[in-house]
Amino acid sequence: MNEQEKEKMRELLSDKAVFGLTDAEIAELAELEENFPEFADDSLELTAAAIGMMNLDTSEPMPAHLQAKVAADAEQYFAARKAEASVSEPPKETAEEFQKTFTFEPKSSIWQWLGWAVGALACVALAINIYTTQQKLKELEAKTVPTPTATPVKLTPAQEREQLLASAKDIVETNWGDFDKAKPKNVQGDVVWSNAAQKGFVRFRGLPVNDQSKETYQLWIFDENQKQPIDGGVFDASEAGEIIVPINAKLKVQKPIMFGVTAEKPGGVPVSDLKNVMAVAKIAA
Repeated sequence: MNEQEKEKMRELLSDKAVFGLTDAEIAELAELEENFPEFADDSLELTAAAIGMMNLDTSEPMPAHLQAKVAADAEQYFAARKAEASVSEPPKETAEEFQKTFTFEPKSSIWQWLGWAVGALACVALAINIYTTQQKLKELEAKTVPTPTATPVKLTPAQEREQLLASAKDIVETNWGDFDKAKPKNVQGDVVWSNAAQKGFVRFRGLPVNDQSKETYQLWIFDENQKQPIDGGVFDASEAGEIIVPINAKLKVQKPIMFGVTAEKPGGVPVSDLKNVMAVAKIAA
């Protein structure tokens, strides 16, 4: 083998892998590859690519589909190289006869073995990258588990009433009394109302327990600007003692002058005939 041609082919292969070749150099390399086919492999290009990849930023995980493709290509590549090596290896006796007549370097040159080594290192690096990515995903999942939040405690009507008294600046407060002094009901308690918040509560003591199958209690708000009293919601007195009920006005209250509570049929009525008034609470002018 001509040593100068051999050295020239190595130089061209190196330039091809690192810098690229001119048209003239490509033609020269093609001629040399025909003369020395044992040097015509892609080991140098694999080496250059592996060296170039050493400085790449690997902080971004490789997509799963790309990892799978790289692994499959690598497996196919090494299987093909192994099969090629087993097929091209001459019988021992033939190789000994050739060595008696000629002296030339083995087909698997140092450049080929270097390519195999770089390929093996690339597979190891790929496996490490896959494992590291999986660990980072597990850590991220653990960090993103939502922290359970405490369920807000529902306030009782009494607590809501105290909260309104503490926060509202325009609280109106008045006491319950009998609508008909000749037929007293003896219902006691009070009313608190905030026009700004459109919110209020009624508190009763001595309101009789009602038979829910026959009647219900209904609140009314008498507004100076309304012809009919505003429906304030229905409720039941299920047990004796003090009860506190939120006012649920069906219309916006502008200027309340009195509150009332009546006994009505189950479900309440849109307009009361005021035949069974249990108590009233007037607002001082």
